Amino acid sequence: MKVEKSSQELENEVIYAGLCIHCGSCNAFCPHMDFSEETGEAYVVDECAETVGLCYNACPRSFLPIKEIEQKIYGTNRVDLAVGVYKDIIQVESKGGDILYDIVKAAFDEGVIEHIVLGEQKSKKPPVAFPVVVDNAKDAKKYIPTSTIENAGPLITGIGQAYLDKKKNVGIVANPCHLQGLGKLLTNDFNTGAKETVSLKIAYACSSGGMAGCKYCTDFSGEFSDISYSPWGAPKGQALLIIRTDLGQKVVDAAIASKSLKVTEKNPDLAEMKKFLNRKRKKNFKTLLGDILVNARYLQLDLEQLKEHILEE
Repeated sequence: MKVEKSSQELENEVIYAGLCIHCGSCNAFCPHMDFSEETGEAYVVDECAETVGLCYNACPRSFLPIKEIEQKIYGTNRVDLAVGVYKDIIQVESKGGDILYDIVKAAFDEGVIEHIVLGEQKSKKPPVAFPVVVDNAKDAKKYIPTSTIENAGPLITGIGQAYLDKKKNVGIVANPCHLQGLGKLLTNDFNTGAKETVSLKIAYACSSGGMAGCKYCTDFSGEFSDISYSPWGAPKGQALLIIRTDLGQKVVDAAIASKSLKVTEKNPDLAEMKKFLNRKRKKNFKTLLGDILVNARYLQLDLEQLKEHILEE
């Protein structure tokens, strides 16, 4: 899919409208966009002659064809509205106390990834993290986030940098909003190089957000990932892993086989996690509808889907 709009429309419809979530998708591969070194917010560098802009078509807030992206990534659409497409959900704890690191290390050990994009936090207020690309699990350890705020920033530009550096099998630990943008880059009709660069996508389920544009988000579990990590709904020190793909399953299985991770519940109670996810989703949908209806258009939902998002318990 390509929409005939470019950087000027992106600026007016997303950035000036307060929808930008500083994910870096627009400027990961487009030379006409960049991000502020102070806030991480995107801006237009120069006038673009393109009528069909890569930046506009990469941004998760310009339009987000959820069903189309799901179909292209997973070959199916979700049955579970709250969680998205998945193969399995388990509850785990870590022998070393860092579940996310154990997953990243297993991915390196299995050769699933050779590099990984992580966030290096530069500021807490406002929350700003810039991408770093590391080449081994040892170097990755100090960048493993302990909250989604530590990841808030233009991380997807790290994928663009990895491509320019000719890196392959690149993983990423990112927030749901980042993976919405990456999902568009991986499934749209532009030949960016993202498909040849990206391997494992790990989502950190998002409790809320630290930027103005976060109040318009409806994905809290990381629906376009291979594995979603959610401390929400699990006992302290444990987490729910939402395994969405065969690749994600391979990495989790390896972490368990190495005894880095231990499964504490094979069939965990998802009630608390879904309650949390749905509460946040409904709140933001009501914000969308109560604020300016045009802000909801990027989701490309029909009325029945909208009703499901708001009314499902």
